[in-house]
Parts: sequence; structure tokens; C-alpha cells
Amino acid sequence: MPYPTYTKLDKLIPTMQKRVVEFLARVKAAGLNVVITETYRSKERQKYLYAQGRTRPGSVVTWTLQSKHILG
Repeated sequence: MPYPTYTKLDKLIPTMQKRVVEFLARVKAAGLNVVITETYRSKERQKYLYAQGRTRPGSVVTWTLQSKHILG
């Protein structure tokens, strides 16, 4: 992948960090195992993913160039 993938919560804005920590605690208490696969995306990575299935080979993996991932 030509762009880094960020999975750490420190890349998120503080309000989203809090929500994710609360969510993870709730799902853990329910006995579920959740894996965060991506938190933040650069605009360049979002464009790269958007091109997949359109101008690059592969299945479509995102429907927008304005994903909330780029905001953290």
C-alpha cells in the first residue's frame, strides 16, 4: 500500500477518541472482540482507496472522497 494505515486512537480528534474507548469497553463487556483496522486517513490515501474499483483494479471499498477518516 503506498500510503500508511493508521490504527492508533491518538490519530483521532479527542471527542472521537473518547467515543471509541467507550465503544470498545462496551463490546468487550459484551464478550465481543473488535479490531480497529483504520482510524485516520490522509486525503491522498482516501483518493487512492476511492480509485479502487474505478480507475484502479479491485473492488470498490469506499463511496466518497470526503470520508470522516480524513478528519480523524
